[in-house]
Amino acid sequence: MFIITQHQYDLIMRQAQENYPYETGGILCGSSDGVIKGVMPLYNQAGGDQRREFGMSAEDMLRGHEFAKKHGLIFFGVYHTHPNGIAYPSDKDISNNQRFLFVISLRDRYNPEFAAYSVLPGRSVIREDIQVINDNGITVLDINTGKSKFSENVSTSEMKKLHSLIDAIIEERAKYPKLSPKNKFEAKRSSFNTEA
Repeated sequence: MFIITQHQYDLIMRQAQENYPYETGGILCGSSDGVIKGVMPLYNQAGGDQRREFGMSAEDMLRGHEFAKKHGLIFFGVYHTHPNGIAYPSDKDISNNQRFLFVISLRDRYNPEFAAYSVLPGRSVIREDIQVINDNGITVLDINTGKSKFSENVSTSEMKKLHSLIDAIIEERAKYPKLSPKNKFEAKRSSFNTEA
């Protein structure tokens, strides 16, 4: 079983949404009890179709291992998105010789599925549980700025609702009711009109 804080989960989901419809990913590190303590988002460096492939450089992989070692953590593995696929590792994912694989399905974009797998000898996989825990009172350290802060949460349902509204506006599906002025005085003063 893996445990991830709400802040870390939100960081990964924000990265997934911001890069959609392209695959994105990064590295996860943690402690021997399965607690994820380090999230290292990465840029997709795949040379092919980045809508179907996530790639990272050897330098990124080395940085991930060095980060884990420096902070006394275990390198868990790579996480990445499947923008239109299921939360299950592909044959190519499994062939990358990772002990654990983390896959985020965005098939239902605003209801993502985050799954973890142990890779067994013979390249079979077993799904592992992931528990997202409340991180109130947990201090978050940004290694890029060196600054720490208490975690701030935006609920997942609020995030989904906002993204749905934004998509409706972008896709011109938004419907706004035409409202009459509240009183005659407002009707005479107002020059606002929703009809073009």
